[in-house]
Amino acid sequence: MKKNCIVVPCYNEENRIPIINFEKKLLEDKNLYVCFVNDGSSDKTLDILKICNQKFPDKVLIIDQNPNQGKAMAIYNGINKALKWKSFDTLGYLDADLATSIDEYLKLCSYLNNNLVFTFGSRIRRIGSQIKRKLYRHLIGRGFATFSSILLDLPVYDTQCGAKVFTTEIAEKVFKDPFISNWSFDVEIFFRFISIVGKKNVEKRAKEIPLENWRDVGDSKVKFSYSLKLPFELLKIKRHYKNLK
Repeated sequence: MKKNCIVVPCYNEENRIPIINFEKKLLEDKNLYVCFVNDGSSDKTLDILKICNQKFPDKVLIIDQNPNQGKAMAIYNGINKALKWKSFDTLGYLDADLATSIDEYLKLCSYLNNNLVFTFGSRIRRIGSQIKRKLYRHLIGRGFATFSSILLDLPVYDTQCGAKVFTTEIAEKVFKDPFISNWSFDVEIFFRFISIVGKKNVEKRAKEIPLENWRDVGDSKVKFSYSLKLPFELLKIKRHYKNLK
């Protein structure tokens, strides 16, 4: 069985994080570990995480990142701390509100092997699935994802889904350096992955997996005004990684 570690960035999640769900899965799955990164929360998030750590001291790691440094840095620091914490087969990240469930995340882990080294969830509405997303966020997300796919020159449907998993070896390389963008770092991950495995090998070594369930929890930390800046963020990223082959 694979030994899996989830990095969970947390910023003022007191009323959003379903900590009971995390504790239930930690109890059920002996191969599951969680690294929570408290990103300068001003509410009781850290207290909630500490209680979870007290219940599972060997399976839960807490990083207290203060002051707030943003989601990209929280995940970057979390992955690198987890790499030093224990020896894992897979490392990845998941949103604290569990918009993507832990079961869905573990399904992504199950696909990984020596050849397939990167899997990521995709929020595709289709018959038989339960993908519940606010219309305006769906429309903004589709525009962003389409533009990202064009810049990457890859048929990626959903670059921004907050559920991505890597083999440990690949995670070490992808998260070697801090990201240049805080909110569009997911796109940077794809550019970095291209540089690691080579453009012609991406579709052999990565897999986009449609989720069965996903729910828009609401109270997003991303402001609507930021969506206007996204095209410029993507162009900045494209310029930064322009020499990738």
